[in-house]
Amino acid sequence: MQSVAQKVNNKLYYGWVMVAVSGLGLFFSAPGQTYSISVFINAWRSEFGYSASLMSAGYMAATILSGSLLVVMGKMVDRFGQRRMMMIVGVLLALSAFYNSYVMNIGMIFFGFFLLRYFGQGSMTLIPHSLVPQWFEKKRAFAMSLENIGGLIATLSVPTINYFMITSFGWQMAFRFWGIALVLIFVPVVFFTVINKPEDINMQIDGENNGEDAVKEALEKMNHESFSLKEALKTKTFWFIGGMSVIVPMFSTGVTFHFFEMMSQRNLSENNAAFIIGMLAFPAFFMPFVAKILIDKYPPKYIFFTTLMMIFLSMVYLAFFVSGFVSAMIFILFYGTAVAVQVVTLNIIWPTYFGRKFLGSIRGAAQVFMVISTAVGPLPLGLSFDLTGSFNYAIYLMMGLTVVSMILSVSIQRPKKAY
Repeated sequence: MQSVAQKVNNKLYYGWVMVAVSGLGLFFSAPGQTYSISVFINAWRSEFGYSASLMSAGYMAATILSGSLLVVMGKMVDRFGQRRMMMIVGVLLALSAFYNSYVMNIGMIFFGFFLLRYFGQGSMTLIPHSLVPQWFEKKRAFAMSLENIGGLIATLSVPTINYFMITSFGWQMAFRFWGIALVLIFVPVVFFTVINKPEDINMQIDGENNGEDAVKEALEKMNHESFSLKEALKTKTFWFIGGMSVIVPMFSTGVTFHFFEMMSQRNLSENNAAFIIGMLAFPAFFMPFVAKILIDKYPPKYIFFTTLMMIFLSMVYLAFFVSGFVSAMIFILFYGTAVAVQVVTLNIIWPTYFGRKFLGSIRGAAQVFMVISTAVGPLPLGLSFDLTGSFNYAIYLMMGLTVVSMILSVSIQRPKKAY
């Protein structure tokens, strides 16, 4: 593999191959993502007769449990490397998809939620996001925005794919389709292409070529500047960023989980709802250009504050003005733009502020904020709907939390390591 990578590197920096494979990993995280699972929710509710609150509670419990274990996955990535763990997680996610094709009661569904969330939404995003920063520093925002396109393609296409598979072949076959695709496509690609970091094959980060001494200096710099997980947890910056980062996954997951019911109240068919929720990812296709113009030039706290303001306005628009196809599209595209900018900024801030060496464990710990917030997101919306017949009361609550996050965002400072 080393010789092949070096031959490729003569024409194209091999880090771009890692960006492509990481993007593929984000695409194949789809079986564990809410935009995919939400399409199965209606099928399960129709077949088994479970309430929105019960499904939301089970989803929340399974997601919290999976999130609490992501630190373990992060430490395993630091110990065994992205390549090995990506293959293992790919196989385990495939097995999880097969398991979910056989669920027959609420207990099996809850356990299936856990498997999909841990190996899909949690691990299959953590590992790619810890691989790309190993290969890029100067172009990190640009590289990670390109990587995210894999997830965006999934967000645009998977809800429609799932809806087609479920209505044509049944929800069981839809899950099996993803299991087969993971084993036959994703795992072999990882096996034949992934290298953990450029220094493993005597390359330098960003494709620079300054000799073996420069490679050694780069390793020493990485070791010197990187925070361990224990050191990162002692900084206020880690907790401020983590606390502020909960809004997007909480609101996005809650809305996506209940999107079909939410849109049916606003006079949209299931076909239109499936199309619109897929458009959530569309603005992110422009993020590589935004990364060069904005994210690499302005302090993260100002970008976070701006995106949180946009998210607050999106919530207001959803609560009071969405009433049909056009207004729903306006909401999803405006909100999607804010999410896309914030996600890229959040992905680069961890390696930029805390270094590369222990990035797996630090991102694993940071991922807990995201996973728990995605777990909590569907529940208040489900309760609001079951108790009042409207989702708006939960949206009002999330507006208040967004204002708190805006205040946190202006307090972010780059941490200083104690030597």
